[in-house]
Amino acid sequence: MILSVAVLVSHLAGAPPLSSYQPEPAELLRARQLMLSRPNECVALTNHFLQRQEADPVQMISSRQDFDHLEQARRYRTREQTFAAWQLQALCQANEGLLLPADVSINQAIALARRHSQHDILAASLLIKAKLALAGQRPEQAAALLEQAADGLPADTRLQGDLQLLQAFTQLHLHRFDQARQGFEQIRLQALQQGDGPRQAWANFLLGEYYQLLQQDELALSHFVETLNLLGQRRQYYLKAMAAEKAAAIYAALGQGDRAVHYANQATTEFELLGNSPLLIGSLINLGRVTRAGNDANLALVYFFNALDLVKIQGDSALMARLYLEIGQSYLQLGNFGEARHYLDLARGGFEHGGDLARQTDALLQLGRLHLELGEPGLALLQLERALGLAQQRDDVPRLIESHRLLARLFETSGNPIQALSHQKAFHAYFERASKLNRLLTQSLVQDNELQLQQERELTELARHGEQLQQDRQRFALLATSLSLLTPLLIYGLLRNLLRSRRLQRQNEELQRTLLLESRTGLPNWRQLMLRLPQEMAKRQQRSEQWYLNEEQARPFNDKIYYLLLHVPFMTDLSERVGLGQAAAIQQRLGDYLRGRIHPKARLYDLREGQFIYVISQRQVAELQQTLAGLERMFAEFPCEFELDRRLAIGIIGHPFLPKAPHALDDLRLGDILYLAMAAAHQLSERTGEPAWVELLAVDCQQAAFFNGDIRHCCIQAILKGLVKVNSSHNKQHIDWHALAPAPAVPD
Repeated sequence: MILSVAVLVSHLAGAPPLSSYQPEPAELLRARQLMLSRPNECVALTNHFLQRQEADPVQMISSRQDFDHLEQARRYRTREQTFAAWQLQALCQANEGLLLPADVSINQAIALARRHSQHDILAASLLIKAKLALAGQRPEQAAALLEQAADGLPADTRLQGDLQLLQAFTQLHLHRFDQARQGFEQIRLQALQQGDGPRQAWANFLLGEYYQLLQQDELALSHFVETLNLLGQRRQYYLKAMAAEKAAAIYAALGQGDRAVHYANQATTEFELLGNSPLLIGSLINLGRVTRAGNDANLALVYFFNALDLVKIQGDSALMARLYLEIGQSYLQLGNFGEARHYLDLARGGFEHGGDLARQTDALLQLGRLHLELGEPGLALLQLERALGLAQQRDDVPRLIESHRLLARLFETSGNPIQALSHQKAFHAYFERASKLNRLLTQSLVQDNELQLQQERELTELARHGEQLQQDRQRFALLATSLSLLTPLLIYGLLRNLLRSRRLQRQNEELQRTLLLESRTGLPNWRQLMLRLPQEMAKRQQRSEQWYLNEEQARPFNDKIYYLLLHVPFMTDLSERVGLGQAAAIQQRLGDYLRGRIHPKARLYDLREGQFIYVISQRQVAELQQTLAGLERMFAEFPCEFELDRRLAIGIIGHPFLPKAPHALDDLRLGDILYLAMAAAHQLSERTGEPAWVELLAVDCQQAAFFNGDIRHCCIQAILKGLVKVNSSHNKQHIDWHALAPAPAVPD
């Protein structure tokens, strides 16, 4: 396949724009945005949209239905929207690699367009189907589809340029090179005259593909680089990434490592901007290989581990095994044999589990090299013989050559010249066979006569190498004896550090728990509240958005979370009244008492200064008055030998405060509203001498724009205008809201 599936389908943005009388639905707009970056989400959005019922076109244009037009647009899909949804779904499925489901989806669009005689939509759908045929290596079918599209396509439509580009590309697939080159050149000239930079860049890129097929790498490289220059700062991330990746591959083949790394890095940057994780992973692997080929294995490891983090999120075990192999090779190049062995063993196990015999052979060859470097001929022989057996099973000539080369080196260094000569002969035999099969070896193995002469000189020096190996063995024995004496000291140091590390870790965990609790009552403190509050708010905001987007406003939003701010008078001056010792004991007993009395699914936070926040889900509250009565009773029944002021002042709000605009108010502004409610309750409590509570509740039609500015002042104005309802335990007319407004600053 010349181009990946995603490149084939990315050039055409999708379905034609919808009719001007009706805006495009939010689901389809979002699907277009995610077509390349997250195609799986794009497929889900189009599937969800296609669950809508199809609207009657007569009803949609009837003047008597004008008052209900917006409601119909939200609940139904028009014919034009149906065409667009099927086309988008086909493109997104193809970008995800699901060619058969994509073909089924585009066939739906084609059938609908033919049934309703929509010629423009039929032509666009046929172009998409032709791209899918090219992706499936069926150029003859693609050519036939393009002929059908050309018959019904007006000359002045924007799809005419896409048709010409696809026709030239199909000629390239059919190996009609002259016709393909002429088509690309003509398209590039027309785009230059019309000032159409993206189309000119596409024609230029495909010309580079043409020259690369003809093995004219210098010309191909010039076109890929020119493509990048034409695009400049345009947000054509995919095309720029592909052009940069092609340029990097050619520069690497030409031995220009610095330029190859530069363009591979650029390709990775563009794929990262695109946001498609599988494509970014492949680009990172390519960048790591090019960087490692430039003898910078440390930096290559950074790229491979970044790719590994992304693969772990996807859970692709086969790709994870490939990355383990690359990481193991990099560690082997750095001489870090312990890490190299670990990752190569992981790679071998992954390939074995996945049945990938070719890459399993590669892992075994790298393990054999590792044991050779470590001077472990027995283990090296075991790995290399297994690799040789797998390569012989598949008649894999390149891997057979590498296996015999490493085995010859093994027997040469271990003092077995007969076996070394046997494998050297097998190496040359497979080398000649590969040469006859038109360069099946990589450039690192093809060294022609120079490599053969070098191998013959090495054969004559086997005896000298055997003597050197004997001396190395003696030195190794001396080193092993020294290490055996030092091993107990090293083990002692490691165990001591391990125990100390575990002790410090336990102390740190205990300190973290202590920081999240109020020391006087043992209840969760404000730190724990602030840790949980953002996640809790985000969860309710998401549910509120789902409620609003599903257009269920006919029933009220009933998934709020109540925040009750309690002012407990006796906690404010307890130390002054009874002394520090008695106060500490009372506060500790109160904390233990409250933990046993609150609702099992509620939470209570001690904010100090006599203030507590009680948090409970609306689904757990049958009647708010019952919950409030329970809180007042809970504090009233607290056993204590001292006289305590138990008149609670409770402020109440629900989050989201504005269900139709859940993101309008952040946690600080909601806190201000909650404190305003508690201040009003405190005012009632002082006036009546009894416990009091006040709940602030925004009306359903409330707009978020009304709360721009000082939130406390805006909320008071909303209360006075009836936009925020006030529920209270006492007569709410007794609340002096003006007295609770923030006082203006006095000028100097």
